[in-house]
Amino acid sequence: MNVSKVQTRPNFYNNEKPKKREFIDVIADNVKNPRDVQDCVAVPRGIFKAYIYLMAGSGLLSISNFLPAKWKGVRTSLNVLGAVLGIISAVYFAKPFAIKGLSPTVRQEKTPLK
Repeated sequence: MNVSKVQTRPNFYNNEKPKKREFIDVIADNVKNPRDVQDCVAVPRGIFKAYIYLMAGSGLLSISNFLPAKWKGVRTSLNVLGAVLGIISAVYFAKPFAIKGLSPTVRQEKTPLK
């Protein structure tokens, strides 16, 4: 049951800024089994983004290689887009190592065994 506080005067102005959602949040919201997202392995968001960009870039490069030779413009644009996604992936992989303190270490409190 959701219990709300009683407001003595109505607040007509919403001063709260909405939290910026990333595409990872959309993926996590649409997962059928929430345990798949909240499992025991902790992966930094930047590393997860890097894997997504790497897979998308390699997929585009593979698709461009299967296109016919007469579609030169489409092949070139897919190759460039795949290479750009690969570069973005490299940046996300290297960012935690290049800039110290950017992504804090995951700390998990150990619970005593019962």
